[in-house]
Amino acid sequence: MRTMEWQPTSELIDWGNDHFGKMAVDSIWAPDDSGVQYRKMSDNSYALVFMLNHPMAQEHHMKFTLLMEACGYTMEEPDALETVTPPLDPMAQAEMQYNAKQEIAQSWACECGFPLANNDLEKSKYEYIETVDADTSNGTTVPIDLWRVVIGCASCGQDINMDPDDYHLLAGDDLFMRWNSSTHKYVAQTREQLVDYAEGGAFDEGIAGMFTILGKMRNGERVPPWMWGITSIQTHLPLHEEE
Repeated sequence: MRTMEWQPTSELIDWGNDHFGKMAVDSIWAPDDSGVQYRKMSDNSYALVFMLNHPMAQEHHMKFTLLMEACGYTMEEPDALETVTPPLDPMAQAEMQYNAKQEIAQSWACECGFPLANNDLEKSKYEYIETVDADTSNGTTVPIDLWRVVIGCASCGQDINMDPDDYHLLAGDDLFMRWNSSTHKYVAQTREQLVDYAEGGAFDEGIAGMFTILGKMRNGERVPPWMWGITSIQTHLPLHEEE
């Protein structure tokens, strides 16, 4: 028996009708910081496939169930539901949730059904969209650069536009933390990598010129925000290679 008095607003139902309707059958929905994951089973049903063993996750699930039902979907709850007790350490919790999202990203597919993870992600392109004024908590605005990542489907040839955060989940740190300008490739280096270079005498042997720290612009070209302030190795691109 349900005892929750909470009910979704009309605005939330409008959002749900749009969001749930756009999801493809068999796709996974894992709302941020909710502790629950759902699979779209059919055009009119979802199933709970994962839930943290935590009161907040249970509350989120009850609210999501009410929202889905208000949008015309049924919620299935399997008997053998996977539950995981979250670690007490907040950093460990965040890492666990991030790893779960990465696992979900490996199931994403093009409209043709080809898995996105099976594409040559090194050929993905970063594209600047526009700069917008974003509201802050103190009532002012700050300029925010909006970008997208374009992946070419190896099966149907379609260009797939992805949010950079989603691409990061799909590709991982190594592929995400690199950028091709029109003339150079920049590959971000971790602190551990820089320590290894220093211990090996790289900076004492006069090859420090291969390293650079990226700002917001490089040679008149916009740099993706996630590369700002990052120490990178720069190499020339072949003349025929484009960003």
